[in-house]
Amino acid sequence: MFIRSIHLENFRNYGRLDLDVGPSVNIFYGNNAQGKTNLVEGIYVASSIASHRTSKDQDLIRFGENEYKTSLELTDDDGSNVQLSSCFYTEKSALSRNGRTGRMLIVDNAPADKISDYIGICNIVIFAPEDLNIVKNAPAYRRKFLNTLISKISPSYFNLLSNYSRLLAQKNALLKSIKNTENVSDAYNDQLDFWDFSLAELSAEIILKRFRFAKLISDIASRHHGSISGGKENLSIEYNTIFGVVGALETFLTKNSKYDDYMGKGLSEGDYGRIKGIISDLVLAKLKSVRNYDIDKHISSIGIHRDDIIIKLDDLEMKKFSSQGQQRTAALALKLSELEIIKMFVSSTPILILDDVFSELDKTRRMSLVSAMKGAQIFITCTDKNMIGEEIDVMEGADKAEFYRVDSGNITKEA
Repeated sequence: MFIRSIHLENFRNYGRLDLDVGPSVNIFYGNNAQGKTNLVEGIYVASSIASHRTSKDQDLIRFGENEYKTSLELTDDDGSNVQLSSCFYTEKSALSRNGRTGRMLIVDNAPADKISDYIGICNIVIFAPEDLNIVKNAPAYRRKFLNTLISKISPSYFNLLSNYSRLLAQKNALLKSIKNTENVSDAYNDQLDFWDFSLAELSAEIILKRFRFAKLISDIASRHHGSISGGKENLSIEYNTIFGVVGALETFLTKNSKYDDYMGKGLSEGDYGRIKGIISDLVLAKLKSVRNYDIDKHISSIGIHRDDIIIKLDDLEMKKFSSQGQQRTAALALKLSELEIIKMFVSSTPILILDDVFSELDKTRRMSLVSAMKGAQIFITCTDKNMIGEEIDVMEGADKAEFYRVDSGNITKEA
């Protein structure tokens, strides 16, 4: 699959943009703060809905406007054409029917019933300076990395996350409504029993998927890291969730000799049901064990919304014990694993975005990145096209590369 054209309306510094692009390598160059990153962010949002830079859709709307629209016209591997459009509007927009913010997702001129019907149609992997956040900052960045990857491969996973967030919000609203925390009524406890049971059931499904993909990421990222670093250090990833769950899951898989099948083909229906039940029971017990604390604090203190993946280098947690250079190498290895895993599960090669990353990497890391790009449509941003000439020369499709100058939101294609 490749993008034929990009359409942006009221997105960041773009009032309106209609741009045809090439099927191979597309390089956007120009001074800083001219709109290069905004352009590729618009491409990514049109594909994935969420931005890689912010969690607030309002930040993406052009100043003074009330909605944005990002659209892509694509050609699939079988030659068929596909059109995707993602629109977000505020309560002040003419598109708002009930005075609330909202989103419209369109696939081939027809509304998508669910977000899961939209995600995964066009897979894009973006490499950006923000990738460092995965390694060095809060667990939310690592959860987002893991959730985004799984959702691209299994859109139904996004529905699980949405349902979990909805149930958690309802439970938290109930916790905040309890005034007398010293003497909680049976009615409140019955309601909390219902929410905890529902959350435990959903948590088990999400944990199983996260565990599987965390293991897969660890294996593949470790290999990429060894290639980049010359095997001098060992990268590993551990999935960290509610206490006792991972241990029980690993024990079950080892005891039943299903580990390889689980990683590659999935557990049998019977085994999946048994381990899901074990995890659900463990989660439910933990939720009940902290109920008094949660009632007193009016929060849900534990749950998969607090999961993390612990990234280690030679058994030391990188967030605490690593240099900036080591963090860059680990972040690159993680993103390369994302690219490889999507290729494993999805027949179409993902589209790649490289947003000002060559300036952040040394030659070894740059060439490791370039070597993973075979067969993909690529979008590159940089300040000076001549500074990445060596990398472009060795890219597949370099002879068909298209160059575009970006200046104050105006994009000019070179003849």
